[in-house]
Amino acid sequence: MKTLTKILIVSLLVSLPNFSKAQSPDTQIQSRFSDAERKAATEDPKSYLIDPASIRIIKIKEEKLERHSIQTTLDDFMTKEDELVFIDKIINTAAKIWGLIKNNAPVMNITTKYATAVPKGLISWINLSNWKTPRAYTYAFNANNFYGTEVIHVQYKVIYMYGGNYKGKGQYLTGVTIVPEIVNVAWAYRFNLNAEVPDSTVINVGSSDNPIAAMQLKISWTIESMIKASQGTSIYYIQGDGQMQQIASPFKAEVEPIKIEDVQSAKVLMTDDINKIF
Repeated sequence: MKTLTKILIVSLLVSLPNFSKAQSPDTQIQSRFSDAERKAATEDPKSYLIDPASIRIIKIKEEKLERHSIQTTLDDFMTKEDELVFIDKIINTAAKIWGLIKNNAPVMNITTKYATAVPKGLISWINLSNWKTPRAYTYAFNANNFYGTEVIHVQYKVIYMYGGNYKGKGQYLTGVTIVPEIVNVAWAYRFNLNAEVPDSTVINVGSSDNPIAAMQLKISWTIESMIKASQGTSIYYIQGDGQMQQIASPFKAEVEPIKIEDVQSAKVLMTDDINKIF
C-alpha cells in the first residue's frame, strides 16, 4: 500500500495540466466551422465560449463485466511455446495511443483498441491464466458555456481485466481501454478525445518473484469553437491486483503541483501533439 501511495503522489505531482495552454483558434481550426457557425459566434460569443470553471469529470458508476463483454488477444491463443519470459519485466504488447472521439463522434472499431501489461518475452497467451472478472468505471465529462448552459456531455467507461498470472506467478493486465457511451455536443462545438499509455508508465510495482503490473492510462481532450480552443488531460492509474484510481485531473489538485518543466520523466505524459492521433 505504501508503494501505491508513493506512486500516486509522485504521478499526481508531475502530471497535472492547466488551462494556460488554451489559445485562440488558428485559421485551420476556423476552417472547420460553417458560415452559420461563424456568424452565430460573432453575434453571441458567450454562447460559444467554454467556462473553464464548469468543466468536470465525475465517476458515476462502478461495475463488473461478463468475460465475453471485453475483447482481447486472450481469445487468440498461439501454439508456439514461450522461449524466454521475464516475469518481472512488464511491457505493453498492444496499443499505445489511439483515438476515442473525433469531431463529436466515437471512432470506428474502438472496441479493438486496448493496452496490456504482461511479461516481456511472452509469446503464447495461453500461459496467462486465472484472470479476474473485468472491471469498469463510468465517468461523465461535462462543460458549460458562459451562460451556464451545458454544451458538452460525454460519458465513457474505463475497462480493464486484471489478475492474470504466468504459470502461477505475477498479476498482470489486459484489455485496458476506454469506451465512449454517450457523446452529446452542442452545435458549433467540436470535441475530441484520445487515449495513450506511454511505455515509461508500464512498470512492476511488486517484487521480482511476485510481480504486480501497473500502468497509467492517459486521456486527452480538446474542445474547439470559433472563439477558443481548450485542452486538458486526466490520468488513470491501474494495477494488476485490480486497484484503479484517477490520479491527475485539470480540475482539482489534492496536493500543490510542481512545475512540469522541472521534471524530465513527466514530459512523455504531457505531449500536446494531438494531430498524431487524428
